[in-house]
Amino acid sequence: MSLKIPNNDKGFTLVEMLVSISIVSVIMATVLFNYSSFNNNLTLTSSGQELAIAVRQAQTYGLTVKEVTPGGGQFSSAYGIYFDPTGEPSNYYIFADINGDKKYNAGNGCGSGNTECIEQITLRNNIKISSICDGSACPPENSVKMMDVTFLRPNPDAGIYFTNNGGQIKVGPSLTGKVVLSSPSGKTLTVTIESTGQVLIQ
Repeated sequence: MSLKIPNNDKGFTLVEMLVSISIVSVIMATVLFNYSSFNNNLTLTSSGQELAIAVRQAQTYGLTVKEVTPGGGQFSSAYGIYFDPTGEPSNYYIFADINGDKKYNAGNGCGSGNTECIEQITLRNNIKISSICDGSACPPENSVKMMDVTFLRPNPDAGIYFTNNGGQIKVGPSLTGKVVLSSPSGKTLTVTIESTGQVLIQ
């Protein structure tokens, strides 16, 4: 009498392996796509929050009469924040309005002695400033290229001005200024600065 040993050494067939790989591939693609979308949204929201904090920083400098140059004895300047979506869509600047013209004068750029620049802030992960708006008009005029928001003690309100490439103020003071940020995937976020000093992120 012979014993028959059952053969349990069966593996995956080629069809089963292909089906398994397909299922795993679909799951991985879904996870990676959702992660990329989540990461883009997170980066865009973070950039909006950082911009709002920079506006608050300029407002604080203006209201607390920060000295423009340490030891220089100049305490009367307004402080502001400057946006140039056509020339520098990846940067914006906190500046001291030393000459009182309500707009940013770059001079030789940040870090040099001949400039109003206090700090250059660079947007990360390919986030860009896509447009500036006055209320609902983006831009408020065809010639408008830049926006300056300034704060001068004792008034906590913001002075919002729009200028052309020649540095001439074309629109302002405005009740509202908007900065539209965009991600590489095309998502947008709007930071609204009211003349009352309020900052909204939408």
